[in-house]
Amino acid sequence: MADSADVGRSRATEALLLLAVAVTGMGQTLVFAILPSLGRAANMAEIQVGLIITCSALVFAVASPVWGRLSEYVGRRPVLVLGLTGYGLGTLGFALVFQAGINGVLQGAALVLALVLARSLQAMVMAASPPAASAYIADVTSIAQRTRGMGRIGAAHNLGTVVGPAMGGALAVVSLVLPLYVVVVVSLAMALFVAWRLPESPYIRQRPAPERPFSVATALRASFASYRDPRLTGILLLGVGMFMTFAVVQQTLGFMYQDRFSLSPAGAAGGVGMAMMAAALSSLLAQAVVVQWLGWAPRTLLRLALPLMGAGFLVLALAPVPAVAALGIAVTGLGLGLGMPGISSAASVRVGNDEQGLVAGMMSACPALGFIIGPVLGTGLYQWLPQAPYWLVCVLVVPLVVAAWRVPGHPQD
Repeated sequence: MADSADVGRSRATEALLLLAVAVTGMGQTLVFAILPSLGRAANMAEIQVGLIITCSALVFAVASPVWGRLSEYVGRRPVLVLGLTGYGLGTLGFALVFQAGINGVLQGAALVLALVLARSLQAMVMAASPPAASAYIADVTSIAQRTRGMGRIGAAHNLGTVVGPAMGGALAVVSLVLPLYVVVVVSLAMALFVAWRLPESPYIRQRPAPERPFSVATALRASFASYRDPRLTGILLLGVGMFMTFAVVQQTLGFMYQDRFSLSPAGAAGGVGMAMMAAALSSLLAQAVVVQWLGWAPRTLLRLALPLMGAGFLVLALAPVPAVAALGIAVTGLGLGLGMPGISSAASVRVGNDEQGLVAGMMSACPALGFIIGPVLGTGLYQWLPQAPYWLVCVLVVPLVVAAWRVPGHPQD
């Protein structure tokens, strides 16, 4: 009976953790779906919208490994709670600045600067959530279970991304800023629930106290050193490249829907929301079926993920109508759904328990590092030639496919 009770508590704990991940995914994709329409409504140029994401992604990439390392000292739960709280409050500030821009209170360079500052401050704190959640899963799974564990994290994130774009598109018809206020309420409520109900991970409860005090400088040095770690370098670079190509597409999609398909900002937000929901569903399918049931090794997942993303990019480049564009995004999402747990688990199984927090932070930084270059590159090219971003990613994915086939194996693969 005690064993059954323990299993029940373990499942409830994991369900709560995954729900927190889903809430974060919902908020992120909701923002990405409506941001181009918000930018147009505030009279911003495409590259200015891309600059907001690029600057915040840079902050996120630097902060993620630090939060991951801090979770080794103070625990996974407090770091996760802080990340969710920062996400909610940061979204509130971001929404208020955009509201001021749409109302004409802030304009031009002042508006762009205020948005970059608001989003960057939000990114600095919300960067705590993903590494804390990933490290928690690493704490409670064996190496043999790690790919499935990371797949559940990815599936939870994608469950949130199913809801986020659809909700954002529907609420944007009422008000473009309204979806952001909904994210504020949901994120803060989730932070309170996690603080109340999520127990600390067993690894943190049982391990001896760290011998050295936490230092931000030491955490940063360790994270930068990871890029030169032969165990991780290839995996990290492949992850950054994968997310950079996706960022190019994601940050131009709202503009493309308005221009290629002659839609209004609100109509484009709804169309992009539906397309992103299709991508999230296909990604969720990949992680719930392929990763969980088939149990393929990380290297196998990566070898399948990148060609699928390339096929999706090609369909999107040629799409004559929104339905075909949504199909391209869905195929891209299928590839990304296989690639995310492949990258995370490939890195996690190559390090020991005492490095899981740091590596979880590095893996959380991979999307952000891709989003440092991708949005500005994509929106800058789009402003010059609307077709250019989509043909560029078709070319860039080719060396990534080659790199995926060259990922070295691991004894547990």
